[in-house]
Amino acid sequence: MLSIRSVAVGLLGACALTAGCVAPPPDDASVETAEMPMRRNVVPIGANGLRPNDFWAPANRVAFQALGGAALAGAGGVLVATPLLATAGGKSVLDYTVRCALSADQVVRAPNGDEYYGEFGFAPQWTGRALNTSEQRWVSACIFQHLNGSGEHVDILLEGKHAALACDQDEEPFADFVVKDATMYGNAFLPGPIAGYACIDADLSGVLAGLSLSCPLDTNLLALTRLCGHLPTCGIAFVGLCNLVCTQDAAGDSTCSNTLPLVGPLLGPLLGPLLGPLLGPPYSETIRSELRDTDILPLYGSCGLL
Repeated sequence: MLSIRSVAVGLLGACALTAGCVAPPPDDASVETAEMPMRRNVVPIGANGLRPNDFWAPANRVAFQALGGAALAGAGGVLVATPLLATAGGKSVLDYTVRCALSADQVVRAPNGDEYYGEFGFAPQWTGRALNTSEQRWVSACIFQHLNGSGEHVDILLEGKHAALACDQDEEPFADFVVKDATMYGNAFLPGPIAGYACIDADLSGVLAGLSLSCPLDTNLLALTRLCGHLPTCGIAFVGLCNLVCTQDAAGDSTCSNTLPLVGPLLGPLLGPLLGPLLGPPYSETIRSELRDTDILPLYGSCGLL
């Protein structure tokens, strides 16, 4: 059976001590997923191609949530039994989950021998114990960033206050990522209709309008199409512009609230102190993304063509 993998190839660079950087692979280092052949990129650059239909499918949601309550693998790195292994869509969800959670030097194996490789390292200790709450949030935010309703694979640069994302981004290939995109956060391992939250950078709508006259003015629609496709069971709540629901520290890392979607864009700054006790604590485990300018329309496919 075809392996599902994201293989870390290349020498560890100077950033490897902080788990942030891995040297790019040689030209022949191809990898595969359930969707299409892919190449292992430089961490923290991810290949955005997880289909919302796969992740938000009710059976896959239940199976995904169950994974977080125990160690991901047993003796010999063999994956725990999970219904995600029974379908192509479930395997895709498992593939992205392992990529987000485990480090580039970690691999787990399905009972039939299929291998799933780590990439980012937001929860490398998951192989030996259940996830803690912070790890659940980091893995969830990473997965949300990889959702792509357009069906296109797009490279995304991930940024946030985690050692897995610690890299000097002043040189190639990071310099190609010039468009501030979105911030994701939440906890998809918890039961309930809302698994996570998304906000859009204030500059994105202007960039989209400049690229295509067919882009809708409503960024809510763009964000939800990317993250949910056309599924009514989507667990993402769009909370408007990031600068209205998030605060940034000196390094640009965000702490964001789960302000109600209809309240956030206009009244979040005013009502936040009142709603805070009802909505729960803010999330410091947030991941923001940046894009190459050539990848904006493939990611936000509802904008159409120029």
